[in-house]
Amino acid sequence: MSENNASTESAALAPDLPVDGDFPPVRISVGELVAFACRRGDLVGDRAGGPSAQEGIRAHQRLQKKRPSGSEAEYPLQVEWRCDGQAVVLSGRVDILHPQTDLHRPVLLEEIKTTYVPPERLPDSARALHWAQLKVYGFCYLLQQRDERQKTAPDDRHIALQMLWYNLKEKKTYPELREFSWHELEAFTRAALREYLDWHRRWQQHRDQVRATARSQAFPFPEYRDGQRQLAVAAYRCMRDGGELLVEAPTGIGKTVSTLFPAIKALGEAEVDQLVYLTAKNSGRQVVRQTAARLHDNGLALSVLEIQARDKTCACSLGLCSRDEDNVCPRTRGFFDRLPEARRQLLGQPLLTPEVVADVADHLQLCPFELSLQMLPWADLVVCDFNYVFDPLVRLNVLQDQRQRRALLVDEAHNLGDRARGMFSAPLSRADSRRAAAACKGQQPTLRRAIQSLVRALDKWVSEQRDAGGQARAGDNPDIELWVTRLSETETRPAAVTRAAEKVATVVSQLWEQSQAPPEAIGDWLKALYRYLCIEPLAAEQHRCLTRVQHRDAPWQEQQLKLLCLHAGGYLQQVYQQFHALIAFSATLRPPNYVRHQLGLQPQSPYLQLPSPFQPQQLGTFLCPYVDTRYRARDRATDTLVDIIARVYQSRPGNYLVFFPSYRFMQQVAERFAERFPQLDLVQQQSGSSETERAAFLQCFTAGRRSLGFAIMGGVFGEGVDYVGEQLVGTIVVGVGLPQINEEQELLRETYDALDGSQSGAGFDFAYRYPGMTRVLQTAGRVIRTELDRGVVILVDRRFAEPFYRDLYPEHWRVQACGDGEALSSGLGRFWAETADVDPAGHTSPIAAQ
Repeated sequence: MSENNASTESAALAPDLPVDGDFPPVRISVGELVAFACRRGDLVGDRAGGPSAQEGIRAHQRLQKKRPSGSEAEYPLQVEWRCDGQAVVLSGRVDILHPQTDLHRPVLLEEIKTTYVPPERLPDSARALHWAQLKVYGFCYLLQQRDERQKTAPDDRHIALQMLWYNLKEKKTYPELREFSWHELEAFTRAALREYLDWHRRWQQHRDQVRATARSQAFPFPEYRDGQRQLAVAAYRCMRDGGELLVEAPTGIGKTVSTLFPAIKALGEAEVDQLVYLTAKNSGRQVVRQTAARLHDNGLALSVLEIQARDKTCACSLGLCSRDEDNVCPRTRGFFDRLPEARRQLLGQPLLTPEVVADVADHLQLCPFELSLQMLPWADLVVCDFNYVFDPLVRLNVLQDQRQRRALLVDEAHNLGDRARGMFSAPLSRADSRRAAAACKGQQPTLRRAIQSLVRALDKWVSEQRDAGGQARAGDNPDIELWVTRLSETETRPAAVTRAAEKVATVVSQLWEQSQAPPEAIGDWLKALYRYLCIEPLAAEQHRCLTRVQHRDAPWQEQQLKLLCLHAGGYLQQVYQQFHALIAFSATLRPPNYVRHQLGLQPQSPYLQLPSPFQPQQLGTFLCPYVDTRYRARDRATDTLVDIIARVYQSRPGNYLVFFPSYRFMQQVAERFAERFPQLDLVQQQSGSSETERAAFLQCFTAGRRSLGFAIMGGVFGEGVDYVGEQLVGTIVVGVGLPQINEEQELLRETYDALDGSQSGAGFDFAYRYPGMTRVLQTAGRVIRTELDRGVVILVDRRFAEPFYRDLYPEHWRVQACGDGEALSSGLGRFWAETADVDPAGHTSPIAAQ
C-alpha cells in the first residue's frame, strides 16, 4: 500500500521525545521509515511519471475485491519495539493479508504496486524500495502476532511476502513471491531503524538547541518602531492560538522582523514546529536572510532553508553538467546513496542558501535543487515562493502534512490573489502541441501519435463550439473567435480533449518508468499539459472554459483552450487549513473585505491596520486633477504630462520615476519629452527585459545620479525595490492603474457583479478599481523607505479626486490638490524649502537652464 509521498521523509517524526527508553517512544509509519532509511540508487520519478494516485487507488480496489474469502484488505499493523535502547512504535496497513490455511503454508502478505511496464523493466532502486516496505510489514506482522500470543518467541516463524505488480497498460498482474524468516526480517528492520534513529538523535539535539536559543532571544534592535510591538504581539498570539491574521503594515515599519521574531519565539515555546515564509521577490528573501543573520549573531541556532526555482538551481540548467546518452542527469545517478552524507553536512547550518546547498551538492555530485527539497523536513524556517505551497502542480507534499504544526507567513500578500488565479488556470495551445509532435518525429513515434491525437481533439472541440450555435465573443478583433462555457456541468466540459491529454501523459509516464526521457525540446509544453490535467478535475463553478481561435480564415489558424480560474479563494482556504497559523501581510491590503475575499480568508479573520512609522512631513503628495489620462484622452494629455514631469524635476533635480499604465502611452510621452528636453537622458523600461537589463536600469538610480526613468505601473520597478535616500526622490503616477480591459477581466467583473450580499454589484471595483489602486499605492511606497528620506508623490489623473479613491488614501498622506502647473510648482517649491533639502552640489537643473 502506498502510505505517504516518499519526499515527506518522516515528517511525522516526534522531535520532542528523548532518546532514553523510559520515555515515550518515537512514532513512525512504515512508509516513512522505508522512504528515509531504505531508499538507495538513482533519483527516479523527478518528472511526472508512473501511474497517477487515482489510477493506483482504482487498481488496489479492484485487486482487493478479488481476494479469496477469509482474506483481509488494508490489514492494520502497529507494534512497539526497542531498538538500541530506544522505544519505537511502527504502524501501517498492508494491502492484503491471507491467513494461514494449513500447517505447511505460512501467512501471506501481499502488497500491490501499479506500473505501466512489466516489473523486470522497472529500475532496480524502485523494486528494492517496494520490497523494503513489504519486508518491514512482514516484520511488524510477526512481532504483532508474538505480542498477541503473550510474547512467545517467534524465532522459528516464517512468513510469505508477495509483491503484486499490476500493469495498467496490459491489465495484467505479475506476482513475485518470497519467503522470509523472522531473523531475516528482524535484521533488515533493525538496520533501517538504526539509521533512522541515528538521524533522529542528531535532529533532536539541533531542535533542542533551536528552542533553547529561541526562548532566550531578545528583539534584535534597540527599540521597537511605532507599530512594531503591536504587530509582534498580534503575530505571537496568532502563532499561539492558531487561525488567521491579516495585516496592513506600511513601508518602513519592519514587517519581516516584526513577524519573524514572534514566530521564532513561538517556535522556542513549542507552539509551532516549523515556519514557512513566502515571498515572491528576491528582495524579500534578502531581508529574511539579513534578519536571520542578525538573530544568529545573537546566538540563535535556527536553520533557514531557501528554496529557489529549479531552473535557477539545477546544475544542468546552469551548464554545470551534461545529460548522458539516456538524457539523464548524472547527478541523479546514485543520488540516494550519497544523500545521507549530504544531509549530515547540512543539518543545523544557519543559512542553507542556494549557494551553501550547491557547494555540498557539487562536492558529492548531487542535484542541488533535489537536495534542497530533501532538506525541507529538517529546516526550522523555510523561505520560498508562493507556488511551493499553493500551486497544485508543484506544491511540496511535505508542507501539506498536518501532523506538524506549521505557521505560514505570507509577505506581499496583495500579490497572492492574482498569482493563485494563474496557478489554477491552464491553457492548451494547438500550435504548441503541433510543435511538440514535430519534435518527437523519429525519436518517439508513439508519443508523436498521441500528441497528434490531442491536436485533432482540439480541432473537434472548436468545431463543436461552432456547431452548437453559441455566440462567439469576438471583441474588437474580427480575426478572433472566442467562446466562453461554464464547467459546472459535464456536457460543457472538453472531455475528449482531456482524454487525449491523459493518453499523452500515459505515454510519457511509460517512458519515464523505463528510465527513458521525452525530447528535451517539449519540456515546457509538457508542463502546460500536466497543468491542464491537474486543473481540469478541480475546475467547477469558479472556472470558465475559454476557446479562442485566431486568424480564423487562414490555414495557420491558432486555437487555444483555456481553463480560466475567476476566483481562487476557495482553493487558498483549503491550503490554509493545513497550517496551524497564517499571517498575511503587505503595505497595501485595503479595503479589508475585498482583500479577505481575494485571499480566501474567513470573513471574521482579524484585520490589523498599522500607522506609518514616518512623519507625514517627510512626504509631499500632490494631486493634479486637471489631467485626463483615460485611453481616449491620452493624445490630449501628452503635452500636459510633459509639462508636469518637467516641473517636478525642475523643483529639485534628482532621481525620479514616472509610472505609466501601458508601454504605448509611456513611449508616446517619452518621445514628446525628448523633443522638448533633448539635453536630459531618459531611462525607459523595456518590455520583456532580461535580468541584466533590469539591473542596468536600477543602476541608474543610485545616490548622486540625476536620472529620470519611465516605467510601467505594477511592473518590476514599482514593487519590491527599496530606493533608499537619494536613490529616489519622487514618483509621478500617471493614471489610476486599472488593469487592461480584456475578455478575461470582463469575466471577472461579471462574476463579482453576481455575488450575493454586500458585495453584489461591485464587479467593476473588484476587477478594476481595487487592483488598480493597489498598484498605485505600491508605486507610491517606493519613495520613503527610512526616517531620513524626503520625497514627493505626484498623482496625475482627475479620478484620484473622486471619493472612491480618496477613501483609499493612506492615513499619513497629506494630499495637496493643484489646479494647474503653476500651482504644482508653487507647492513643490514650498515642500522642498520646508524640508531644507537642497541640492548639495548647488547644481542647476538642466531643464531650468533651458
